[in-house]
Amino acid sequence: MRLAVFIILIIELFGSTLKAQSLGDTFEFANTLFKNESYENALEAYRRTLFFDQYNEYGPRVFKNMADCLYKKAEYEEAAYYYDLAYFVHSGNEQNSITLQKASSHLLLGDYNKAKVELFNLPDTLSLQHQELATFYSAMITFSQGEYQKSKALFKEVSPDTSVVNELFIKNAKIDKLKPKTAKILSIIIPGLGQFYAGDVKNGLNSFILSGGLMFLGVRSAINNSVLDAALSIMPWYQRYYTGGYNKAEAIAEAKIKERRFKVFNELLEVVED
Repeated sequence: MRLAVFIILIIELFGSTLKAQSLGDTFEFANTLFKNESYENALEAYRRTLFFDQYNEYGPRVFKNMADCLYKKAEYEEAAYYYDLAYFVHSGNEQNSITLQKASSHLLLGDYNKAKVELFNLPDTLSLQHQELATFYSAMITFSQGEYQKSKALFKEVSPDTSVVNELFIKNAKIDKLKPKTAKILSIIIPGLGQFYAGDVKNGLNSFILSGGLMFLGVRSAINNSVLDAALSIMPWYQRYYTGGYNKAEAIAEAKIKERRFKVFNELLEVVED
């Protein structure tokens, strides 16, 4: 009986050692893949390590690498989750780096409020590199939220050419001269005029020709037949294109503002990257 128990204990001990060794090998293999920038395969190896890690021996050591793999794969929401887990098992500069990476994940997701909250969690004293990144992210957040004067000051802090930043913010200010409501009113007065005002010549001509053509047909029908006949046969079509035209003019102006703002934003990012 004692011999049987002894044999069972030996088998269990050997099995546990073999399992631990296998888990360690998987962990090291994942690290090698990560260093070689094979992020998809590294991520799978890390997931396997976590799955079999009953005693949480490796978990705290893989969270950041998993987050980095996900970040590289543009899976920013899940990356932010693992950066959260990694944050609590690191300290000092490494913890600040994780916070900035998490803020970057939220920025790339377009969630500027969450990115701002992450930046608020940073300590007052940062390394030069971390401070520059925090300023850069703050510049992006304030621009995206319409705080252009504050954003301009922040971009100038991290840009090698402040004169270009000044020029781009002058360009950005001119975008505000385009008013969607004005585009709508102009197209109410003359179909297509709002689209011309917004810089969309093609849609402006289309609206003007369609509305003008239907108006001509309506007048002709009223003269040749009757006003009632024109109202019943032409007016519904005219009303449809006329109403659609001035609503579309407003939407086009809004889209043009976003497009031009996005272009300025990208040019600002290029200045900082240069």
